[in-house]
Amino acid sequence: MDGERELALHGIGRRYGVRAPWVLRDVALTAPPGTLLRVEGANGSGKSTLLRIAAGVDRPSTGVVTGRPADRTAYVPERFPPALPFPALRYLTRIGAVRGLTAADARVSALHWLDRFGITGYASTPLDELSKGTCQKIAVAQALLADPALLVLDEAWTGLDAAAREVLDAAVQERVAAGAVVLFVDHDPLRLAAATTAALVLPPRPDAGSAAPAPVPVPSAPAPAAGPADPAAPGAGLVVIEAAGGGDVALESGEASRAADTLRVVVTAGESDGVLRTLLAARPPWHVTGVRTLRGRSAQPAPATPRLDRGSTGAAARAAALLRYQAELVLRSHRWLPPFLFYGAVMAIGIAGGQPLLGSLGYAAALLLPVAAWTVRVCVTTEPPAARACVASAVGTRRAQAGALLTALLAAGALGAVGTLLVTAVSGAHSDDQRTAVPVGAALVAGLMAAAVSVLLGTAVGALTNPPVVRGGGWSVLGTVIAAGAVLITSGSPAQAAVTGLVKGSRTGTVHYPVLALGLSLLAAAAAAAVSAARPPARHT
Repeated sequence: MDGERELALHGIGRRYGVRAPWVLRDVALTAPPGTLLRVEGANGSGKSTLLRIAAGVDRPSTGVVTGRPADRTAYVPERFPPALPFPALRYLTRIGAVRGLTAADARVSALHWLDRFGITGYASTPLDELSKGTCQKIAVAQALLADPALLVLDEAWTGLDAAAREVLDAAVQERVAAGAVVLFVDHDPLRLAAATTAALVLPPRPDAGSAAPAPVPVPSAPAPAAGPADPAAPGAGLVVIEAAGGGDVALESGEASRAADTLRVVVTAGESDGVLRTLLAARPPWHVTGVRTLRGRSAQPAPATPRLDRGSTGAAARAAALLRYQAELVLRSHRWLPPFLFYGAVMAIGIAGGQPLLGSLGYAAALLLPVAAWTVRVCVTTEPPAARACVASAVGTRRAQAGALLTALLAAGALGAVGTLLVTAVSGAHSDDQRTAVPVGAALVAGLMAAAVSVLLGTAVGALTNPPVVRGGGWSVLGTVIAAGAVLITSGSPAQAAVTGLVKGSRTGTVHYPVLALGLSLLAAAAAAAVSAARPPARHT
């Protein structure tokens, strides 16, 4: 795992606000390669928060995480959002590229996991048309695409059918056998009990005085009196019997694991009737809650995981893949239409053919600033938090946020460039009094520079007035409107200087290049993006 380094959490604490109670406090653990670690604790003890910190999806308030394989970490949330506007296979191939796979490898791996979960027939189905269980299979598949060295599962079995749970169980054990670290939370106390190598038990309400939880070894399931038949043998066929609430019982066959008042027995098909009779004859008798067959364990082994061309894409290719994913997400959602239509409508109302070129360019540039801020809001809020967490596990929270901001910047920039070209084409190349000719080429350059100033400052405004910096929807919208207006009209603002330079130049027919305003806008946009990316994500529920 990433040079065989062990994953380690040192003094991890997390709270969502300076005066908020601690969700986690002084948590420490180490997990060498090949560890399967179960995180346990009561509701509200911070299990999900700890998993998100380990996966790099959230950042701790105190403490550090070391040994995380930054480019080979994957995360599965408890509830995967169906709102993503992608067909299943398209989503998986996009995420595979973000995780560093080539386009060919991403498709091969996506088809492999769709087949393994038995949902190949849904490859072309939009996610919002899939059932909750099928969406959860997609969530698991996106995490397994690129053979993660750190796999974090937050109740990932929730919503899966019995067959899919078995596939996930097998996949987890395959990753551990390959040297990966797997951290998981699950309500079933028997989940992977025999394979789990360590557990971390979190206290219900951590505080400054509580002892720090520590990982403890988990023993293997008790050995049966007579071992089960070899599951690889022809015709072995395994049956899982789950029961609850009975008395002492001695089983002559099968592999049993017990937790509290529940019992799970794995036997061959020929021995299942005898085990059932034994359980029902116990005093008090056991209540059998489930009987199921492990499909394909003997005659149909799981398909081999495809060989991936690991390391074939670099940082630049992964950044480009992230931008393609973000851009397609916004385009498919159609949420980009309102700001773009607004820009087109106001341009059509305010600019008529033959009007002075420089003044029209100033009008178009001023309009771009609020539109760019609006576009930022679209790009940073379109992706549901759970889906953003999956992306953040692959690239980090800072890069995920930076990718959304850069997508907005490029979209608004493209809109501004098109608008500037159209204004140049329909406007009159003269001063306001029509006595002085204006050089079209120079005016176009000045107009593009002013448009860039507005786009950069609009992106800065959007970055500082939207999540994760401002999290309330109402306050965010109000802040965006007020800040955009203030940047436009405040004396000394780069946007005000760029627009005013065009308007004043239109009176005399003189072209002014807003070089200083452009430089200051670049600095402002970079600073705002850094602040936005540095903010931890909102609490994910």
